[in-house]
Amino acid sequence: MLEKVREIAPRVNIRPAGTKDLPGMQRLELMCFDTEAFSKFQLRYLLGTRTAISLAADVDGYMAGFVIGIMNRNRFGTYGRIYTLDVDESYRGHGIGSQLTGALLEQLRLAGCEKCFLEVRVNNYSAIKLYERLGFEKKNMVFDYYAPGVHAIKMKKDLQ
Repeated sequence: MLEKVREIAPRVNIRPAGTKDLPGMQRLELMCFDTEAFSKFQLRYLLGTRTAISLAADVDGYMAGFVIGIMNRNRFGTYGRIYTLDVDESYRGHGIGSQLTGALLEQLRLAGCEKCFLEVRVNNYSAIKLYERLGFEKKNMVFDYYAPGVHAIKMKKDLQ
């Protein structure tokens, strides 16, 4: 009798991320993005922003992913923005991106954010699908967002 063998999802530990994680963040950023990858300097700046929420996903002590979001306030209210979500290619499809984004959205909600925004490259179909599963809606196209001819879709999710 043959038994079905199924891949077991890795044990993921979501934790706060900080400047000590910069080497791993830069490695993932370069793995996940082309010209739009944040530099080490930009990542350090985002991490140092007073209203930043940064989370890492560890699998057996290895940083398999991270997310950085920032809270903002304007005359219309308090909102969050996801700046980057990165998951190691070899760990995709195990729900790590969903776990990171879900944890970030919950922290933004608890901090009083009413909405969350993000931009995603128009041809990043797996990310668009992930964000739609998490309740984000496509709002509009942002032409030349990443570079000339490289467009983004602005997405929004209500948190309250």
